[in-house]
Amino acid sequence: MNTVAFLAIAVGLTAAQTATAQRPANVQMIYMGGSDCPPCVRWRASELPKLQQSEIFRSITFTYVQKPIAGTVPPALFLPAEARPYKDQMDAASGGMGGSPQVAVIVDGHLYDYYFGTRNAEAVEQMIQAIRTDRKYPFDRCVRRDRSRACLVKG
Repeated sequence: MNTVAFLAIAVGLTAAQTATAQRPANVQMIYMGGSDCPPCVRWRASELPKLQQSEIFRSITFTYVQKPIAGTVPPALFLPAEARPYKDQMDAASGGMGGSPQVAVIVDGHLYDYYFGTRNAEAVEQMIQAIRTDRKYPFDRCVRRDRSRACLVKG
């Protein structure tokens, strides 16, 4: 192989690797809670507006799912279309437990983290930034729980 052909192949591979490494992850946050849940109401009133102003948050897909405080992940029929493909993953991650809020973080079509409770706007921004830049995620991740909410499979 001549030197010009070798360099062309090397440059092509490097460009492809760089494009892949710099491609931002497709991030979706599915927030499940309702008006009967005081922490949910407070989070939507105080933290969600801050997030909606953030450039990094606007780069993801945010889906709000209404569910009662004691409810589990809603049946697929009651999930918005963009959340339905993740129903089985969310059921496994929640351990079938009720409670609100429940939050699923989906990255490139796969459950990345699932947590119960709220996180402030700054923490959510840090989560998204870590995913986007392939840095250490700021929380312990869980993708599967048992009925006691103990994490069985960490991310």
